[in-house]
Amino acid sequence: ILHNWEISEVSLNLNDYDDISIGQDFGYNHANAILLLGIKDDNLYILDEVYVHEKETSEIIPLAIEKGIPKNKQMWCDSAEPDRIKTWKTAGFRAKPVEKEQNSVKAQIDWLKGVVGKNKVIKRMIYVHPHCVNTIKELQQWKWKHDDKTGVYLDEPVPVMDDAMAALRYGIEGWRKVKRWLY
Repeated sequence: ILHNWEISEVSLNLNDYDDISIGQDFGYNHANAILLLGIKDDNLYILDEVYVHEKETSEIIPLAIEKGIPKNKQMWCDSAEPDRIKTWKTAGFRAKPVEKEQNSVKAQIDWLKGVVGKNKVIKRMIYVHPHCVNTIKELQQWKWKHDDKTGVYLDEPVPVMDDAMAALRYGIEGWRKVKRWLY
């Protein structure tokens, strides 16, 4: 789905970015994915990941703290689990649910690709730190659904091994929505 990304030794100094955000897709059997994101000059940087299976929120919070996921930055979370968002807030994180509007997945993907208006495209790159191995695996295999009967690709991602991709989509919400009216 995304072709505008590359693996790169990006700076892990949060002060090197215009803004920092966190995206989280909740999971247990599926991965619980947390991505630490930076933005600078309209380019996106994936700085770190927490990617775990079969862990409860009470087990994940210490892992996030150990990884250096900042409590003072906005954490955009899957809105489907308000109880887990509350647990993160209680732990001191700025956890907030993502509003899932109609076509929001496509709008998030368009933003990641650099489509920011009806006919406006910017040259947005996504740089991924090499230690984000699960995110890299997901980026490599993330693809659109295919209708075998019509032979047409649909504007809907295949919902397999996409937990980091959901965290990525959630993590950009503040940037996507704030800037939307500027274009």
